[in-house]
Amino acid sequence: MKYVKAWMGFAVLAMMMVGCVSQRELDEMRTLYRQSQDQILELQAQLEEARARIAALQAAGGDEATLRQQLADAIAERDRLQKLLAEAEQRLREGAVGVALPADLDTALRELAQQYPDLLTYDPDRGMVKFRSDFTFDLGSAELKPQATEMLNRLAQILKSGSASGYEIRIVGHTDNVPIGNPATRAKHPTNWHLSVHRAISVENALERAGIPPVRMGVAGYSQYRPVVPNGPRGAEANRRVELYLVPMSPSQLQEAPAAAAPAPEKGVGQAVPAAPAPAAPAESPALYK
Repeated sequence: MKYVKAWMGFAVLAMMMVGCVSQRELDEMRTLYRQSQDQILELQAQLEEARARIAALQAAGGDEATLRQQLADAIAERDRLQKLLAEAEQRLREGAVGVALPADLDTALRELAQQYPDLLTYDPDRGMVKFRSDFTFDLGSAELKPQATEMLNRLAQILKSGSASGYEIRIVGHTDNVPIGNPATRAKHPTNWHLSVHRAISVENALERAGIPPVRMGVAGYSQYRPVVPNGPRGAEANRRVELYLVPMSPSQLQEAPAAAAPAPEKGVGQAVPAAPAPAAPAESPALYK
């Protein structure tokens, strides 16, 4: 199976974490870590396809034996992919322990989180900064509040430091499960898919205006399908969030990425984006728009 190679990489990574490592070994660790994340994205995309196939088969109806068998096969494939994905994510968490952020970068992010406790939290084990949407944006909006813009400007200064230059920045938006009902809001963000991506784009825009090279950044949206707590009748504040991940770049990327970039014009947040996946077939993989 093609995933065995990636898992073997984790074993190699674990061995390399013992004792001091050379620059070459550090580069290899970064490459393996990045490959493991790409592996997870591929599994998530396959899982999304399997779920869409199940939804299509269920909508087709009928009691034909062939249809029932196809549905059973699709469900079995979905379950297999879910198991593989859970195992891959666990291996990523185990492997990520040895790829901690540099000490000065870690300290700077901890201090930033302490300065803005209402806006963000920092998870050092995952290299992740989480923005609370209810304090970062108005309800149903993708426009940053003034305090959030100030915080992102300070974050950009940290991400432009030499210690952070070896990391790409992945920005992922999430919503709760409450449908968008206001017609004026729907005109800008037709679905929660759109809103999750538009909010991630707003964060990217702010960082780019503050001087982060766009080549270092990527944007995605998970809509309502990655909750961290159960949603209630009015959703859940914890599920409305934007997450920013620092991911080690490969040696070739480090050579290609510029150290800085001039601020770029703001992208059209709230304007039309490619058609979002239908809510009837919820996806685990992020809807990449950049």
